[in-house]
Amino acid sequence: MIDRQINFVRPPTNFEYGKVAVFEDLYGNMWDLIEPNDNNKGLII
Repeated sequence: MIDRQINFVRPPTNFEYGKVAVFEDLYGNMWDLIEPNDNNKGLII
């Protein structure tokens, strides 16, 4: 994403549910990019 000049507003930060980075789209909207951790990836049956 950095190669495509995406503006990251906040660097990746670890939380109890996973890692979150915030980026800004072309119109100034903020988006959370979330990577769930192993304890929070949902139920696999």
